[in-house]
Amino acid sequence: MAEGIAQKWLSDNGFTDWLAVSAGVSASQGSPTSEETIRALSQRGILTVGTSKVLTSEMARAADLVLCMSKRHLIATLKFTNNAVLLDPSGDILDPIGQDQSVYDALAEQMEKLIAAKLQELTKEGA
Repeated sequence: MAEGIAQKWLSDNGFTDWLAVSAGVSASQGSPTSEETIRALSQRGILTVGTSKVLTSEMARAADLVLCMSKRHLIATLKFTNNAVLLDPSGDILDPIGQDQSVYDALAEQMEKLIAAKLQELTKEGA
């Protein structure tokens, strides 16, 4: 979900040469995107098909910024790079797995705001 939302924000704001990539510190490699995530994104004009990836040290070091969903993810990512921050400075973003569509939709709305704020900061710094 974060990858799709971030990539749409980048494209909508003229950063077409930037790339958003999603990976997890405890993800299983190759799991398909959930139907709920696909629906939440499609409601926002984001078409995505993908599979999960495990975050590697190479990916983390190559990134300008790694947005972490939880403090646990942040601690794990900081072993690879100092360019990692919590997406939500007020705390963890809970994983919606197993919840109904309304939870995914609310998460997408929350992530749109948080990701936009982080990317605005990053693109101003990189300008």
